[in-house]
Amino acid sequence: MKRDVLNEDDYDEVCRVIGDAVIVLSECGHETKRAEIAQLLQRTRHHRNHDERDEQRMLEHAIRLVKP
Repeated sequence: MKRDVLNEDDYDEVCRVIGDAVIVLSECGHETKRAEIAQLLQRTRHHRNHDERDEQRMLEHAIRLVKP
């Protein structure tokens, strides 16, 4: 996915979500490789399937952006 697919605010939010995932993984002593980040985001999306559509959309964009 390219940055121009998202507007600037959405891109900033997607980057924040990815950054949060990296922090969580590193604090837990896990690798912060793309595959691990994508897996964490996928688990988060699955566990939050009842959340607002915008939040789900940001998680989906984040997953596509970091997927190896």
